[in-house]
Amino acid sequence: MNRHSMKLVVIFLLFYSLVNSQSNTEDKLQSIDYKDIPQEKVYIHYNSSLLFTGEYLYYSLYCINAKLNLLSDLSKIAYVELVGEDKKSIFQHKINLNKGVGQGDFFLPVTIPSGNYKLVGYTQWMNNGVKNNFFQGDISVINPYQGNQKNILETSDKKEINSDSDLIQNDNTNVKLILNKKKFTKRSKVQLTIKDIRSNLGYGNYSISVKKKDTSFQEASRYSAKTFFSLYESQQSGSPKKIVPPELRGELISGKITPVDSGTLVSNKKVAISIPGENYELKIAEADGDGVFYFNVDKAHIEQDALVQVLGDKEKFRITLDDPKSPDYSDLVFNKFSLSSESKSSVLERSVYNQIRNGYFSVKPDTLALNDDKSRFYGDIAQVFNLDDYTRFPTIRETLVEIVNNAWIKKIDEEQYVFQVRGYESSSNYAFLPLVIIDGVIIQDHSAIVDYNANKIKSIKLIRDLYFLNSQMFQGVIDIETIDGDYYKSFRSEGVYSLALSKPLPIKKYYHEQYDEATKSTTDHIPDYRHQLLWIPNLKFDAKEMIIDFFTSDNVGQYEISLEGFTDKGKPVSIREILIVE
Repeated sequence: MNRHSMKLVVIFLLFYSLVNSQSNTEDKLQSIDYKDIPQEKVYIHYNSSLLFTGEYLYYSLYCINAKLNLLSDLSKIAYVELVGEDKKSIFQHKINLNKGVGQGDFFLPVTIPSGNYKLVGYTQWMNNGVKNNFFQGDISVINPYQGNQKNILETSDKKEINSDSDLIQNDNTNVKLILNKKKFTKRSKVQLTIKDIRSNLGYGNYSISVKKKDTSFQEASRYSAKTFFSLYESQQSGSPKKIVPPELRGELISGKITPVDSGTLVSNKKVAISIPGENYELKIAEADGDGVFYFNVDKAHIEQDALVQVLGDKEKFRITLDDPKSPDYSDLVFNKFSLSSESKSSVLERSVYNQIRNGYFSVKPDTLALNDDKSRFYGDIAQVFNLDDYTRFPTIRETLVEIVNNAWIKKIDEEQYVFQVRGYESSSNYAFLPLVIIDGVIIQDHSAIVDYNANKIKSIKLIRDLYFLNSQMFQGVIDIETIDGDYYKSFRSEGVYSLALSKPLPIKKYYHEQYDEATKSTTDHIPDYRHQLLWIPNLKFDAKEMIIDFFTSDNVGQYEISLEGFTDKGKPVSIREILIVE
């Protein structure tokens, strides 16, 4: 390992320790010469710069190490926003990055007015760079269902805009696209071959879009990967007042606790976050002297609400979570797309086609690539009691007595109870209570659940070891899973805050139309007016050639095949080809 790599490893480890220890984190971050860590840059390949409401914006995101020009392994989360001319965000997506690559989509609802927008991409680490170093691409939206079209109606002072081809540079140095022919009939198979033409120098990560070129409208320019590289400023700003830490291990969730009474200290208080559900996430962090805390969430979660509480005396504190930091959009300059009266018939036709396509969406659905990781933070060391394997008892209190060995409930006074777990002889320490969880929710008030209906419980998992979660010590773990897995929906307790998270988008597997003898009986009667024939957001190309098949639709015209991405050596690749459907 060279000196540069060793230095990066040391700095990364320092970041890990700071974010995990939480002790005066922000002050310590300022002591790091963050210029030793390469800045990042983001490129977004998106399917079109002109969209109608009722259509999908599809995009692939590439996060690049600005010093090495290779896919970045620093940030694990990126952000994509659609920003209007009022500088307000229509949506903000969190995107999981896998070795620097991520994907997402957005269905444009009829609530979005016609107008000009910016598609913006960045990582939190990029917020430390120079102003406007985030990716920005132009998108125009036509909403034919709203009467007010003043934002896009043609005016006498219309500005000439670049055509979409002006910023596209066909680069066939390493990769070539080959079609089996140029013209196709409706609902016919297209065979597209991706070919490496220089040994393995074309191997890399790419995304492919096949979309109709609608010549009735003048679309805004889109940056190719190659053009983007030549325009991007990768330098970092001199000395930011506050360093925004990179999201090294997944989502970095930050917040602050404030005391209800001004005299209560916040330093070193432990804060717990539960993201409930079947694959729940549980983290404990320590607040610094200002009450600031950070959680690293490195596991995919479905639920959008989190339960956050201070461990011990939770009623004495209020908790807030921070929103992800967005760049400064004050200097954004928007493209001026305009719509002429001659486009009326094209707008009507495309709108009708969209309504037909959306009407049949249920028979052509996209699917989610679900996370099947059901592992717990404590691993597979727990003893499991599936209650259906035993005679059931009415309450948790009786169930622990009759079924769960080495765990019981201790009465403190007339109304106060605590759970106890018998440790192994060398580690028994009853000065510490066990960590008690129901469906991912930490239960601090054990008295509230001793008489909980055990007929609702699926299983109880028990760990008898002295257990450390972050820096908090527990005498064992009692993990209770209900049959419906929804205890958190009705859970209420003073000092426990239900706070909304902005969760990363799930990975989608996009539906690809098939026309052959096997599907003929089920597809012949279904109309197909797709503008978007193919979208592959994450294609790993690592062979001499790869063949991709897809089918045309009933929508005749000229279609553009767009391939964008980066080779394993860091070279941007941008290729365009045309096919005709007649």
